[in-house]
Amino acid sequence: MVYFYLLSGLFIGWSMGANDTGNIFGAAVSTRMIKFSQAALIAAIFYTLGAFLEGSGPSGTLGRLGSIDAIGGAFTVALAAALAIVAIVRLGIPVAVSQTIVGAIIGWNYFSGRITDFNSLITIASSWIIAFIVSAAVAALFFYLMRRWINRSRLHLLEQDMIIRYALVVFGAIAAYFLGANTIANAIGVFVPVTPFKDLTIGSMFSLTGVQQLYLVGALSVVLGIYTYSHKVMGTVGHEIYKLSPAMALVALLAETFVLFLFSSRGLHNLLLSIGLPAVPLVPISSTQAMVGAVLGIGLAKGGKNIKYNVLGKVSLAWIVAPLMAFLLSFVALYISQNVFELEVRLPITYTVDKAAVKEIEQRGIDTKHLSFVNLRTFKTERELYKELMEEDFYTPEEVKIIISICENYPLLVNVELLNKGGLNRRFTEEQLKALSELDGKKFKRKWNLAQALSEYPAWKFIEPPQTRADEEHNEDLKSDLEIIYKVFYFPSDNNNR
Repeated sequence: MVYFYLLSGLFIGWSMGANDTGNIFGAAVSTRMIKFSQAALIAAIFYTLGAFLEGSGPSGTLGRLGSIDAIGGAFTVALAAALAIVAIVRLGIPVAVSQTIVGAIIGWNYFSGRITDFNSLITIASSWIIAFIVSAAVAALFFYLMRRWINRSRLHLLEQDMIIRYALVVFGAIAAYFLGANTIANAIGVFVPVTPFKDLTIGSMFSLTGVQQLYLVGALSVVLGIYTYSHKVMGTVGHEIYKLSPAMALVALLAETFVLFLFSSRGLHNLLLSIGLPAVPLVPISSTQAMVGAVLGIGLAKGGKNIKYNVLGKVSLAWIVAPLMAFLLSFVALYISQNVFELEVRLPITYTVDKAAVKEIEQRGIDTKHLSFVNLRTFKTERELYKELMEEDFYTPEEVKIIISICENYPLLVNVELLNKGGLNRRFTEEQLKALSELDGKKFKRKWNLAQALSEYPAWKFIEPPQTRADEEHNEDLKSDLEIIYKVFYFPSDNNNR
């Protein structure tokens, strides 16, 4: 069934190919500096390379917004997001894929009784707005620099055009590469823990892990979208909002690449923190918003007279409609999948305030005197327990979230072979794998039970309190590693759990 479920991820990959390529090469194609066939080939090659070599899994911020825990739910949510994207792309309007996926995830949260992390949602949403504004400002700056270069250059116009043509190809390839590295997880990242592909070895020099094969298949679905449906969106980005010259097409591409780098570079993020400056948040940024912002910035820098505000209004409206449509489609589709097709769209996880949980809560420094009204009670959903705890007004929202995470019943069976099958073992160090091997076959009732058992080994120990940025990165990486093994080791038969 995993192959069947994977189809929705490939569908969203196809819709991403149909939509996102226009953000990179739309202006270049519309100005006839590059043919569509050339742009599609360059985008296909470099997107695939980026996805295959550097596909990095879902963003941590997006994961905190809502982590879908059942493969049937992942299938349904991806399908809902893809349908919303395709519906808007059919109108020739570029849509923000990351926004649409966020809407679909929140739909799953509401259906499954999970709490939506509104702090993460606010961070993501505000970054979309900031990215749009920054892209417009940077494009305006690059426009003035480009105009100055053209006016002062002694090169013939044909030579200038040739330089611009080559620059469009080079920077377009770079943008496509990083787009593949950063967005492929939107399509198939949720399937990483359950990849159906086995490790493949050809001779003694070449090998492909199951995860690499998964990213490669996802990239191929994006390539299919590029060739079959991206031409219409390229036209909207390239000339319908504001008609660009070849030089301005390059300016727009440079601005988009800069903004995507700004919000996705961990190196820049760490550098700013190390010198005491506020860092740009590492959140999923829409390449669509970055490019449209760049095009708008150029138009405003040239006086704003020829900007087609009606088209810009349609694009802006699509950014609001798409996530709302994805939210509704996701909620309705989850209901149908669960009740009509009997798919498991959420794990049957419950929350119990028992003696072990109360003891752990107390050890975390939270007053347990006010838990008597929920003591020894079991709740079917996260939201039910959250509502009970918040109604009494004894705990802060952050304390309530900690209590809920401790009370979550999440049966686990350590099985290192499952990591080896999908190639996920390569994500971990030898010391981490050795620790897991020593716990192989053991069962745990809750996530924190396993985390505590692993914390006895240096390779799985958090640095508390973190003193440096390196310590914080170590802790963040360790959290991501734990989330992977939680998903892989989930074992619904919880008999004899300790």
